[in-house]
Amino acid sequence: MHLFLAVALGGPLGSLATARLVKKAGFLGTASTKADAKWFWRSCANEDEFITEPGATTRFGFGGAWKEASLPSSGAPCSAQAFGGGDPVPGIRKVCECSDTNTGSDKREELGVVWDRCAHEGGQCRCPSGPVRFGLGARWVLSKPGVPTEQIMCTSTSFRNVDPDLGAPKECWCQQPHPQLPKNRVALVTSSRRPTDFGTWLRYHLDYMQVEHIFLHLEDTPGFHEFWKTVPPSHQKRVTLWEDNLASEVDKENRPSDDYSSLQARQIATMKRAREAAMTMGIDWLLHIDDDELLYSPERKPVGEILAGLPQSVSQAFVPNVEAVYPSPDIKSCFPEVSKANTNPYTYVSYVNGKAAVRVAGADDDVIPAGPHEWQSSVGLMLPSIHLDQEPFGTPLFVLHFESCPVVRWEEKYWELGNTSPEKLKAIPFGFYRESIQKMQHCGKWRPGASGVNQQTRPAECSEDALKALWAEHKTMKNPAFREQDMMPVEIPWVSILAKGAS
Repeated sequence: MHLFLAVALGGPLGSLATARLVKKAGFLGTASTKADAKWFWRSCANEDEFITEPGATTRFGFGGAWKEASLPSSGAPCSAQAFGGGDPVPGIRKVCECSDTNTGSDKREELGVVWDRCAHEGGQCRCPSGPVRFGLGARWVLSKPGVPTEQIMCTSTSFRNVDPDLGAPKECWCQQPHPQLPKNRVALVTSSRRPTDFGTWLRYHLDYMQVEHIFLHLEDTPGFHEFWKTVPPSHQKRVTLWEDNLASEVDKENRPSDDYSSLQARQIATMKRAREAAMTMGIDWLLHIDDDELLYSPERKPVGEILAGLPQSVSQAFVPNVEAVYPSPDIKSCFPEVSKANTNPYTYVSYVNGKAAVRVAGADDDVIPAGPHEWQSSVGLMLPSIHLDQEPFGTPLFVLHFESCPVVRWEEKYWELGNTSPEKLKAIPFGFYRESIQKMQHCGKWRPGASGVNQQTRPAECSEDALKALWAEHKTMKNPAFREQDMMPVEIPWVSILAKGAS
């Protein structure tokens, strides 16, 4: 089930409510099983409490927004003032997390790879081994592959003029040589209905992120088989396609008679089916994402290389999600045209609790989905799990959510959900979802491609400009809740990815 925010945007949270939200969303280490690994960040105080660990390297914030400092003594307050002033996430109750390493350490280990601090911002970093990362806390960009790093200035100009943490004093770290870990075999499972750009989604995951296999459950997608003929045979062999309709019925307009909850039920059924198939294939990890989501690695690592660094005792890895922020409502190619993502979960328009990769090879047979976002034992017990955002430099892997893009898909999606009853509509935790469903219940008959409707009767509130304006108020920087300091740069080499797919 989606996690929702129980308070109005910008309203303060009590410490208990914050702890519950944070633990559920996977932002605190207290919900993780550390097993035989040594994880870097753990909860050590709530805002306005005192940090009792002397000499701890500490960060202050929430979600993807943090300020980091080395506090020299026990009893330092968990407050903005102790971290140089400035509020990384205004309006909510924040937390402090402490590191498991010594104060001021110039070495950090991330999934078997050692990094050395080589310079503070403005200095010169010497890193013959490369690559170099530039940033602070959980916000980083990496030097471009092939760019010499023997001597590189620790400034944004050396990193494509990208500032990963606006206004914060940053630093540079050098990756040390390390033996190459064998990649784990990773599969994705997704349920899809009339995807907008499935070809790009497929090439990105199979070629760039090096996903080994994809389990695709397809519902009511006219023209898909014509598209499938254009997919290279080498890619077709790596996709298991299921086309049986798990929806109970459709209405007279060929719209699923499902609502928000039955959509999740179909996703869960597909996840269970995919895990059973993945076990027979010897897949190491399985992860459920949607056709409007990309696995994104700021370090440009294949997903199998990232998950290979987890200890064998871990059965589930929570991958945090961020939301794409679009340049305008006129966007057409959603994946390639996005260059930033919102990292502040309190301003997301959709879910905040990420997705979970579940270990398949060597795991127990009784693992089942616990909703679209995580897994559990068949008797409801939580699996031995970790949260990837507890890594020393933040998460090495994101689920990048391109929700409701482009505008025509937003209209179609929420028209399809228009069968949702008023009672169930009230229970949906996301204001953007509720508002969109209500708008399409009123305006959906004038949506693009609709037949038998006199377009001359379209009311002003259903005009194309009015719908675009509503969409932009939630999905672009016109959203008044969005802040530039919450934006994470998205760097994906789309030119080479799409060129390879066209070859």
